[in-house]
Amino acid sequence: MTPRVVELREWGQGETVRLTPAEAATLRRMEDALDVQWLGPHEARVGPRGGAVGLVSLSPDLTVVVRPRWPVRSLIELAAYALDLGVTPDLFREAAALAEDEPQDWLALFLSLEVERLLAQGLRQGYREVDDDIPYVRGRIDFGRLALRAENPGLIPCRFSDFVLDTEENRILRGTLELLAGSPLTEPTRRWICRSLAAFRQVTLVTPTRAAFDRIRWDRLNVHYRPALELCRLVVECLGMELSPGGVVGSSFFFPLNTLFEKAVERALREAFPGEHRGQPQYGDRITVVEGGPPDSVAFRPDNVVGPRERPWLVVDAKYKRPTTGHRETERFLSGDLYQAFTYAVALRAPVVLVYPQVNEVVDAQLELAGYTVHVRTVDIGGQGVLALRELASGLAARHPSHPTVGAQRGQVGGER
Repeated sequence: MTPRVVELREWGQGETVRLTPAEAATLRRMEDALDVQWLGPHEARVGPRGGAVGLVSLSPDLTVVVRPRWPVRSLIELAAYALDLGVTPDLFREAAALAEDEPQDWLALFLSLEVERLLAQGLRQGYREVDDDIPYVRGRIDFGRLALRAENPGLIPCRFSDFVLDTEENRILRGTLELLAGSPLTEPTRRWICRSLAAFRQVTLVTPTRAAFDRIRWDRLNVHYRPALELCRLVVECLGMELSPGGVVGSSFFFPLNTLFEKAVERALREAFPGEHRGQPQYGDRITVVEGGPPDSVAFRPDNVVGPRERPWLVVDAKYKRPTTGHRETERFLSGDLYQAFTYAVALRAPVVLVYPQVNEVVDAQLELAGYTVHVRTVDIGGQGVLALRELASGLAARHPSHPTVGAQRGQVGGER
């Protein structure tokens, strides 16, 4: 039987697929990455979902691939900018050449480059408890083990602290590199991964988990690991899921372009508003329950605010989707996004900007409600890439100075009048 490949385009239409029972079971576990509409027990319409591009192998005979809408070079640039990777122009060109089709190659090469940067600075070492049999006393003698052993009388079981490479950060790095080494990669990328792994031979092999990432505490000794470990977290979230116990094992890799777009917008704003930007602050005191119902207030968390937390000058939300939708042969703005934006505007008394990727036409619109303003803007990440984000952020900084006057009301570009 000839293997089938279902090719989808990001934000495009779905395709009806016939499935074996095992393939259907695997697909049910992928509904967070694919838009699946079940037409029967063994038939479904499968489409792209929410900015995820990549592939899943439902069986040896069936693979679903979601291709990105944007040029690969633009996406690699966006990923490098969002994750703050130190990619030189030469290495960037190499990444684009190696990873023209498969997104797992992008992350694999980026992680290898980050490891090279860490090796140049020196891998972090830390103190760990070690149990070992050695010919001299070091630390504490383990008398329990000493009493149980009669062989090798010249060796003493000891427990001691040693300054080693086997730290939590290095374990995560090695585990992630091993995951990538076992995934389908182009041969040049695999050589990069294997070269990087050679530096971690003295590090314990573990499977990276979300709990392992959450245990990391950042300080001045390990902060240089942050870009690499953020990249590792992204790899772990994208790669290598065993999906069906006792049946088909589906290997998958989905590249979250929505997350990268949001991170890239956040970085552009952070650069344009140094010291004034706040990422995802939570507000639980603006919408309150005054009568009946559960007593807890309603919390909300905008992507980015600029200025004092209690009275920001500007709110910016990144939306990786089309800014409009078809309605009776006309295009309309997405109502749900506008409801959310005007809630932010009223609750924080600040202008709001919604930032979308440019799909077809340029959108630069201003909407008003009771004196509050929401701007809808698109950025051409496919054509201009990161430059479009930086120009947007610098333009906002020019129109929203760090200390706006009361008369201007931080908001001739929207705000309370």
